[in-house]
Amino acid sequence: MLGITSYGAYLPRLRLRRAAIVQHMGWFAPAIMAVAQGERAMCNWDEDSLTMAVAAARDCLTGRDRSDLDALYLASTTLPFADRQNAGILAAALNLDARILTADFSAALKAGTTALITALEAIQGGERRNILVAAADARQTKTACFHEMWFGDGAAAFSLGNDNVIAAYKGSHTISCDFVDHYRGADRRFDYMWEERWVRDAGYRRIIPETVNGLLDKLGRAAKDVDHLVFPCFFKAEHRRIAKALGVAPENVIDNLHDVCGETGAAHPFLMMAAALDRARPGDMIVMAGFGQGCNALCFEITPAIAELPVRNRFEGALAARETTDNYLKFLKFRDLIQTEMGIRAEAPTQTATTVLWRKNAMILGLVGGRCEVCGTPQFPRADICVNPECGALHTQEDHPFADVPARVKTFTGDMLAVSVDPPAIYGMVQFEGGGRMTVDFTDCRLEDLRVGLPVRMVFKRKGVDPERGFSNYFWKAVPQPSTESGDEIRFDGRVAIVTGAGGGLGRAYALELARRGAQVVVNDLGGARDGAGAGSASPAEAVVAEIEAAGGAAVASFDNVATAEGGAAIVQTAVEAFGTVDIVINNAGILRDKSFVKMTPENWQAVLDVHLSGAYHVTRPAFEVMKARGYGRVVMTTSAAGLYGNFGQTNYSAAKLGLVGLMNTLKLEGARYGIRVNTIAPLAASRLTEDVMPPDLFAKMKPEFVVPLVVFLCSAECAASGQVFNAGMGYFNRAAVVTGRGVQPGDGDRPPDLEAIQAHWDQINDLAGAAEMTDAMAALMDLVAPPPAAGAEAPAAAETPDVAAVFAAMPDAFDPEAAAGVEAVFQYVISGSGGGDWQVAVRDRACKVKPGWAEQPTCTLIIAAPDFLDMITGRLDPMQAFTTGKLKIEGDVMASQLIGKLFRVQP
Repeated sequence: MLGITSYGAYLPRLRLRRAAIVQHMGWFAPAIMAVAQGERAMCNWDEDSLTMAVAAARDCLTGRDRSDLDALYLASTTLPFADRQNAGILAAALNLDARILTADFSAALKAGTTALITALEAIQGGERRNILVAAADARQTKTACFHEMWFGDGAAAFSLGNDNVIAAYKGSHTISCDFVDHYRGADRRFDYMWEERWVRDAGYRRIIPETVNGLLDKLGRAAKDVDHLVFPCFFKAEHRRIAKALGVAPENVIDNLHDVCGETGAAHPFLMMAAALDRARPGDMIVMAGFGQGCNALCFEITPAIAELPVRNRFEGALAARETTDNYLKFLKFRDLIQTEMGIRAEAPTQTATTVLWRKNAMILGLVGGRCEVCGTPQFPRADICVNPECGALHTQEDHPFADVPARVKTFTGDMLAVSVDPPAIYGMVQFEGGGRMTVDFTDCRLEDLRVGLPVRMVFKRKGVDPERGFSNYFWKAVPQPSTESGDEIRFDGRVAIVTGAGGGLGRAYALELARRGAQVVVNDLGGARDGAGAGSASPAEAVVAEIEAAGGAAVASFDNVATAEGGAAIVQTAVEAFGTVDIVINNAGILRDKSFVKMTPENWQAVLDVHLSGAYHVTRPAFEVMKARGYGRVVMTTSAAGLYGNFGQTNYSAAKLGLVGLMNTLKLEGARYGIRVNTIAPLAASRLTEDVMPPDLFAKMKPEFVVPLVVFLCSAECAASGQVFNAGMGYFNRAAVVTGRGVQPGDGDRPPDLEAIQAHWDQINDLAGAAEMTDAMAALMDLVAPPPAAGAEAPAAAETPDVAAVFAAMPDAFDPEAAAGVEAVFQYVISGSGGGDWQVAVRDRACKVKPGWAEQPTCTLIIAAPDFLDMITGRLDPMQAFTTGKLKIEGDVMASQLIGKLFRVQP
């Protein structure tokens, strides 16, 4: 079987918000606002197509033996060398065997898929066995143009072969034509772009469908067979239209990735394919197309081997590992689009001695050091003498690669005087696991990210460029990794949080803590007065965003009003556009309009409900949709002691706050199957809402920071609680709950009791002794109509435990025909464990039939383990307790199950 055996993906850590380009250059090119959604991936100053290809290839080769590769192809339209084989540098960085065949594919955006087809056909023909194909691009554009907005940087790689295939190759179809939508002359830096309408109407719209349909016809397949369709098109609307014209369902089309990274040139079909493989299942069919001077289309079918693929970063991991920035000038400097003074220190000679590069090629490009054959001590660089003072052997060094060896920070410093495109220059020493140390530059980090002992990962990066000779130098650098050894820090890396009312007080404190722990935060605040009056202000939200960014976090401001459906949707859209998703929602926004009840005007009543209760609905509903699709979510509602217990002069506020508890109670049920947890906090904290409500001395002690830990924990993946209410304030925490007392039934149950009966039983009705929480409305109803014995009641006499079959054999004799008047039902019992089985009990025309097996259409199904069933029959287990504890599960007409107690009097 021929096909893809592994895959890997890479996106630069830095992502530039497109809105930042508009903020800086919208005055000059206002039309670019039309495509300013989301963010684009941007290379760090020490990254280019080659370094990204190395990163993607390393991800692809995770858990694989590299020695079985006998060819390597690199595809890109932005290779650093025009006359030096870039694939050869890639092979050296991967420390591959020198006998490997290497080749560059370039000069068209479909170069990646061309290399893929070429590799597959080489293996198919028997010339090669295992080939690695990588594609990467970091295209340059002029400033303030649509293509600067559309493009992004990235890479992906596939290994191909006949063994352990995860995606079987079914065939390909190609159209080659000199369709010129853009070009770049051999002596030019930037592409010359033709009119966008031309590439859309005459290019994408015609060439891609023709190629894909040609492939499907060749294979005898139809569009309805396609489970995942992959093709590039930076026009989102056109991307959808092409898929529709092909007849592929919208849910089967891989997104064009504009919002999350931008189009990555020759690498883009590869990255989209990696996204498809992330979610593909055995049996799925993937059609992948690459566009540029024609089109290539390939078909693959997923195999069960995909489940056995070793864990790697994948596209999803590459997408999540990001730092969003609004620093457009940094983007321009990193791409050498603005000239800055670098000082005389930068005037040092930059010429590379290629003779030295050749002699030290394995060390420089492959990070290969030495290991003493006598004592086993590793060292970098390799030398003639062993560094172990107790050994000191001469000429005993064998090659020892360090690129994949774990290491830790030994020393580090940040140097503002050393030449650096992104000061300070951060460098120091790392210690490799098992021995060996070296001086390195640290990259993809901030100075505050480093500490001695922190784990690091070695990465292949650009060391510098000799502009006079056009020569790029490469070496290995260290990237710090978050430590997971202690296991005591809860992190939110890769999570996206929305905090409403986050311009101050509790909301600000929540946002800052979430960001400090790695979350990307939407800071929402209308900026209005405490009573909701006024037009609002952007300054509170912007100030909190500035705090987060100054601390190295990622955040965006939102000034939308939660009190409207449009505002709530816009808040969620801001999160999706800025960070790609929503994982956490804290409904914290609020206003106060306190009046005694008779003075409470309809306007004041509605205004408070609009912000607190409706506001939570407006934000949570669209966020809930995103969370359901992802299978994960955390929602925190904000109630109050006024809502739980009441407070004079706050009828509007109290009603809204307790309404949020009701909203939580239902959302906990609807979200449970999707991994969504919903809880509620009742905070007691100083804020502008409580500033003049509480005594000054008490107000001073009620810092929001004392509430934050519990709320942030409720937002974490580690929190499994759902549907619970917590009080928090001044460092104290407890849980609040609605509980239900034991049920009482005055009279015989056939006729309603009179008022005198209620009075006679009032103490029992009002008694909360033995009260319990209910899981949902049905549990509360069942608890009411089937109450457990009252406290102190005489327990049933112990009886000899029968077996399950004996219970069902006795049922016809225990049947009460008088109680069955008008009843027609089939009760299906599913009893697990030793002595269990399936039994059906049919009641009709005041008759009862009991037999083993399954009924075709049971009225309700009762599922229980045999020991619990027998305990319930003999009175040792209360039926309601069995139900509320999960020992008894009832499917179908739950209320019909209540008839069993009246229809049968089983006395085994």
